Amino acid sequence: MTNVSRLQLVSLAALGLAAAQANALCTFDGSGEPSLQGSFNSLLGANTLSATASCLDDGNDASWTTVGSIGQIDIMLELAGNAETNVFGVYDLNNPNARLSIFDGADSAGDQAVLRLRQTVNGWRVSVQEVGSTTWTHQFISTSAFGFYLSTQNEGTFYSQTARNADGEDHMYAYQGTGTPFLTGSLAGEYFSRQDYLLAWEDLRGGGDRDYQDFVAVVQDITPVPLPTAVWLLISGLVGLAGVSRRTA
Repeated sequence: MTNVSRLQLVSLAALGLAAAQANALCTFDGSGEPSLQGSFNSLLGANTLSATASCLDDGNDASWTTVGSIGQIDIMLELAGNAETNVFGVYDLNNPNARLSIFDGADSAGDQAVLRLRQTVNGWRVSVQEVGSTTWTHQFISTSAFGFYLSTQNEGTFYSQTARNADGEDHMYAYQGTGTPFLTGSLAGEYFSRQDYLLAWEDLRGGGDRDYQDFVAVVQDITPVPLPTAVWLLISGLVGLAGVSRRTA
């Protein structure tokens, strides 16, 4: 038998758990607006991605991290009456008031931003720079994982952690890349790789009209962390000691 250390076995087993991302059935209601499925068909082609059957389980899209140290975020579409006041960004999983805005009401489909995650002597720092700007904005967070939020002027703020939403509703559906190219939109001709995810939001309280196309963004080289953050951090440390790179599927 090959001599494998207990540390390596624990690390690899834990990584296997982290990589397992279950798909769930997501539910929608008719809003009279273009459906999320219709938008997927336009962006990727018919039958490439199912809005109802391809979304991640709610427990697997609450917390996120970058694959390396740099990720990119692109607004794909925003079909909402609140579009002019909506704010999208990241927040500290342990302190939702520690937020960093990525896009606001002045931004629209086609706008892009770079997100950078680095460890410093004071903890983890997440930074954002919109493409075309020379300015970086920063926020310190308590771990190497973070959540996404969508804030509205009249409806409140909604988080990728469903438990933090005042109405108890899941306001964000996440979809992993299909490995096929985008056919339309700002990323036309680029591949929707397995390291990319579409984040689809409902921006009305109480589930609203459940169309989940009020704000849709694609995140590139940013991956969900399906395990509780504390466990993920333990795994990260073990993997570093075992000499295995930290990366989810």
